[in-house]
Amino acid sequence: MRTIEQILTLWSASLITSDQVKEWAQMQIEIMDAPPMELFDLLNDGPEKCLKQSAEDFSPRPMRLSFNEEFCIRACNFSLNSDEETLAFALWASRRCMGEDLENPLVSLSYLVDHLLEDCGDEAAALAQIRKELPPLLAQCAPVAAPFLSAGN
Repeated sequence: MRTIEQILTLWSASLITSDQVKEWAQMQIEIMDAPPMELFDLLNDGPEKCLKQSAEDFSPRPMRLSFNEEFCIRACNFSLNSDEETLAFALWASRRCMGEDLENPLVSLSYLVDHLLEDCGDEAAALAQIRKELPPLLAQCAPVAAPFLSAGN
């Protein structure tokens, strides 16, 4: 089962909407015997308002994700068949990879995509590169993303 912190992490990374957070909170309240008050807060107030409160008043906080963690979550959460979603992933990866270790294949791909987007101005080539190189990497991404993206939680 996903935690409140994981849900807030997805929300803070713009991977789910406030309404989806509220829907998740509602489902958790319905299936739990003694749901924590934070679920009611999320349902009634939404994540924006809850996270503006002090940690004493609303203690769950989004997790700070490493590049690898966020790459894996994002990679497993979009359709390679969609040009729009693939481009959004490519743009995110090209911005977020800066300063990361080039020995890492996730970073290496992201830097190549950055080169294609920024230096060459070639969105089509960047999309093609993502579609070629990402599928073999998804096997290593899936276990990292699973706790955040597992269905039914």
